[in-house]
Amino acid sequence: MKTLTKTLLSAMLMLFVLATTAMTTLASTFSFNKITITGKVKIELVQADREKIEVYGDYSSRNTSIKRQGYTLIIKSSEYEPVTIRISVADLQRIDASGDVTVETIGKFNLKYLQIFLKDNAKANVKATTESMYTFIKGHSDLKLSGATLDHTLVRDSISKLTIEHFVAVKTTNNSIDEAMAFSLNAK
Repeated sequence: MKTLTKTLLSAMLMLFVLATTAMTTLASTFSFNKITITGKVKIELVQADREKIEVYGDYSSRNTSIKRQGYTLIIKSSEYEPVTIRISVADLQRIDASGDVTVETIGKFNLKYLQIFLKDNAKANVKATTESMYTFIKGHSDLKLSGATLDHTLVRDSISKLTIEHFVAVKTTNNSIDEAMAFSLNAK
């Protein structure tokens, strides 16, 4: 009987430890509509009524930080392996990813406006229906778009990758990064 009790107690303790390390949910008591991500992170975006952040697997709070600045959620990670984070957001307006970040939308997003900035080796697979979309891709970044928009402004360099096989835009403005920079300098 003593052995059975010890075995059951050990099994329950192990189950508790495994369950608490598998996923950490950070209660979001604040609203955000912009997400800035750097480092080695895999982001899963879900459109929902309330904001929620879930971190899957083990991560070190010394190497990975999640904080808010204004309406921007800032995620930075210097982990050796990518950290997987699922973010539920109501009204996403901007994704800004750099480093070795991967962003993927789960389900389809219905938004008024969406800006996507990818730099370095960042990758994004975004499925959204918007009124207006602005995309900026630079470096070895890779953007896959699906869905639809009324107005799409695309700014990119020559080595970034863009896939728009399942994306429809009523109006598209396509600029190189050099053209966009020259335009912004002349506008001042």
